[in-house]
Order: sequence, then C-alpha cells, then structure tokens
Amino acid sequence: MITLVPYQASYFDALVSYDLDAQQANFALTPKQILSNPTILANPLRKQYCILYHENPIGFFSLDLSDDRLIYTSNKPSILLRALSINPQFQGKGIAKAALLILPDFVQQHYPGINELVFGVNYENTVAYHLYLKTGYRDSGRTYQGVKGPQHCMVMDLVSHQ
Repeated sequence: MITLVPYQASYFDALVSYDLDAQQANFALTPKQILSNPTILANPLRKQYCILYHENPIGFFSLDLSDDRLIYTSNKPSILLRALSINPQFQGKGIAKAALLILPDFVQQHYPGINELVFGVNYENTVAYHLYLKTGYRDSGRTYQGVKGPQHCMVMDLVSHQ
C-alpha cells in the first residue's frame, strides 16, 4: 500500500540511505541533498513529504508555493512538485506510478486553494516524462530552460481531476 505523508524526523535515516544512479541524479535532488540543505528546510513555502510503502519511507518529494512555480505556469493558485525520487531498491514496482496517481487528491486535501499541480521534467528524462503522461499529467507545450537543459512544463488541472 502506498501513502503520502508529511516528512517526519523518524524517516531521516531511511531516506538519506539511498542514492540515485548517475542518470537519475542528473535530474533530481536526493532526500540527503534536501534534508542537509538549511536554505531549503528554512523555506516556509516549501514542505517535504514522504512516500510510504507498507508504512516504510521509500520515496520523497517537496511541494513548493514559492514564485518558482510561476516558471511553469501563469496560474497563481498552483503548487510546484519538486525532487520526486524513489529508493532504487523499490523502483520498478509501480510505486512512483501509484504515488503520482494519488498526489492530486493529496494536494487538494492539504492545499485546498490550489487548483493546479506543476513541475518540470528534463527533455532527456524520457522514462519520467512517459510515466507522468500515463498518470494523467499533461505537457503544457511550454518549455523552461533549466540549469541541466530544457524541461517540459507539466501540469495537472486539479479542478477537472475531481
């Protein structure tokens, strides 16, 4: 069973114990990088969350209400998904897919004024791109030139998702 929950200090050891392979690390920060970054942790607009698999923390992501979200959309009542990762030992089991499918409801529950979920996916990260499309997210057609290359601007309209 997959559940999404706010980050708790008790999850720290499990989350910082994994690294991503070189290709994945090129596209996403690891929990270790985020949880050891005081600037990220001090940002009141960015909250950290865990993906639990049978109540064990095996994945991580952030939701961000800062103006960074406006890179991907002009819609102010939006939220930015950042740094989604799954422990490599648990990849290939449908966990990321399940998490992405329940994420819109999670956002609506925890952020009731938000009507759009946005994020970027690097053009070279084709596996993630196709997973997002399969789980109901859409490519807005916009491109953002990120530090590591162009990104598809992905969106999920939370109003039509209901």
